[in-house]
Order: sequence, then structure tokens, then C-alpha cells
Amino acid sequence: MIAFLGLAILHFVGSSIRMALTRCGWRAAITSPSSAWFAIAIGYACSLGVAGIGILIGLAFVVSQSAPHPDPLPPVGGRGRLSFFVLIALVLARPLVPTQWDEFVWLGKARFESLGFGAGVIAALDPAQHVIPAGYPPLWPAAVGWISLGHDALSTHVLAASLLVLLCAATALEIFAPEKPRLLALAVLASTPLVWVHLRSTYVDLPVGLLGLAVLGLLMRSPERPPLLASLLALVLAGFKDEGLAQVLAATGAALLVHRHWRLALPALVALAAAATWRGLIASHGVPLFDHALGVPQWGWVPRFLQLFALHATDLFSWGVFWAVVLAVLLMPARDSAARASRAMLLLLFVFTAAALLSGPERVRVFAENGTLLNRLLLQLWPCAALVVWRTLSVRTG
Repeated sequence: MIAFLGLAILHFVGSSIRMALTRCGWRAAITSPSSAWFAIAIGYACSLGVAGIGILIGLAFVVSQSAPHPDPLPPVGGRGRLSFFVLIALVLARPLVPTQWDEFVWLGKARFESLGFGAGVIAALDPAQHVIPAGYPPLWPAAVGWISLGHDALSTHVLAASLLVLLCAATALEIFAPEKPRLLALAVLASTPLVWVHLRSTYVDLPVGLLGLAVLGLLMRSPERPPLLASLLALVLAGFKDEGLAQVLAATGAALLVHRHWRLALPALVALAAAATWRGLIASHGVPLFDHALGVPQWGWVPRFLQLFALHATDLFSWGVFWAVVLAVLLMPARDSAARASRAMLLLLFVFTAAALLSGPERVRVFAENGTLLNRLLLQLWPCAALVVWRTLSVRTG
């Protein structure tokens, strides 16, 4: 029950902040699942100490450029609520212990928050602590610790992380609530085994993809004055994982291809500032950066990358026929701006993924050849690819 109480407190605090900053009204704020991100994003900036002041100043500028009286996100309809109730049952029907090896890493770091607010950041910036992976953004385990209210218990942390996964899914569902997929589209999306597995884990790959998709939806809803929530989600993405920055940049680039308004770049600027702040902190504290350091692209590895990418994407036991359907859908004409934007974002995500692997250290390419890395990167692309399929098949079968 502690984790449920912690999420409720975060949601209440976030709703209060949202109402004060956007003047959206108390009812709109408290009934929106995405309100919790207001507390999590601002909490992350505060946990960085003095370095976070610059991020808060940037957010203050974003507030001045956001719509003064934004329309609240539309309420989720009956079909969306039913889908989310099924999702809740699926995600929470799991053992309250780690079941996959990386869960031990993420949940282990959540224990730091039991020592006090921001203890996870302090530990991550201390080379003597040997926090692994070294130099990784600290927000996901910190948020798990906040939802756990500092209670140092494994079952509490597993439940808190599962609730965080649900919050990411609820945010994406809320933003795309007006969409009504037909049965064929739902069947294609439901037939991806690896996605169902990761919904019941506390890995960060699927949540990052879901929030990246949410950023795209917010930018497309209000291109002239994007809502403050888009920038806060961009900050959260940069704090969750380095790949979160790629999600924000891809969403921004896709939105700019359709709507050429300079304010669309604000979330990307916030994410870049957050990522630069964290990289500056780990450099100034002497924390080594191994896995996500970038160098000269190894162009000779391109054929191997394409071979591995195709091998993983066509594995029926992991993905079913999902990526084959995506390829077929991409060959169909896009009928509206949202469809074009989602396709552009998916292409940009693929390019960023390839660039990161080609420019990363050799040990990462070896891991891609011998491990599960590419499937996890495909999970980050899945929400955007799902939207491409969703919109195209819903229109054509409607």
C-alpha cells in the first residue's frame, strides 16, 4: 500500500503544480494521469542541486511561452478505460520480486532514496560508490524511490516501478484518447509477445518509448504553443535514459516537418539542457562513462547492423508479425499530418539508434551481436511504430 500512497501523493503535488502553472482548473488537473509528471520533473531538477537551477530557469521560460489557458486533455473514452483496466491487471499480476536480471540493477539504485531525497544522485556522482552502469541518468530509480516514500523494501520497489510503467502507459493513452482503433489494428498491436513481457517488468525501454510518443502527440495537438507538459516529459525522458533524448529529438524533428513553429523546439531544448547538465556533473565528478560514450562512426559495421536488426525484428517468438506489418504499412500513403509525423519520428528513431551503435564503444556492438540489446532498442521504437500501424489500419478498416 505504501507505493499506492506514494503515487497518490506525487499525483496530488503534481496536480497542484499543474494548476498553478497552467491555470487549467483543479478538476482537469486532478483527473489527468499525466499531472504526476509535474512533480517528478521538478523533483528531478531539484535533486540535481545547484546544477538544477538552470533547468528550472529554462522551465520558467517555457511556462511563459506555453498557452496561458490550455485546453485540458480530453477524457479517455469507454474503450480506452477498458483497455487501461486490462493493462493494470496485466502489469500488476506479477511477482513482487525481480524476474529479469536488469531489474536488480534498476531497483537496487532505488534503495538510495531511503537515505534521503537526492541520495541517488549523490551516489551516482561518487566514483567510489561504483554505481552501475556508471554515468547513467538517475531519474528512473529515484522516481521509484519517491513513489516508495523512502521505504527500503524490495516488494515496495517492484510495485512502485510497476506503477511507474503504468503511469507512462496512462500518459500515452490519455494523449491519444480520441483515436479509436478498429479490431484489426488492435489485433496487430496485441500480437507482440515481447511487449507483453516487458509490461510486466521494470525495464525502462518501453516506458521511454511511450513517453516519447506522448511528446509527439502533445506537439501535434498544439504546434503554435506546445503545452508545458511536453517540456516536462522531455525533461523526464532525459533523466530516465540517454535514449530518452533521442526520443525527444525525433518527436521534435517529426513535428517540425509538419508544422514549422519555433516553439516546437522548446521541449528538445529542455531535454538537451538536462542531458548536458547531467553529462557536465558526471564529468566534473570524475565518473567514467563507458557504454554511452560516442566516438568516430564505424561505417564498416553498417551491413552487420542491418543484418542483426532484421534478424531480431523477424523473430516470431519475440515480435510475431508486427515489424512485417509495420514495413507493409510504411509502403502505404499517409493520409493526414499525424500519420506523416509518426512515420517521420519512426525513421528518425531508427537513424538515431543506428548512429548510436555505430559511434558507440566496441563493447556495445559486441553486446548487440551476442545479447538482447537490439530487441530492447526495438522496444523503444515499438510505441511509435504501433501508432503508425494504429492510425493506418484504423482508417483503412473504418
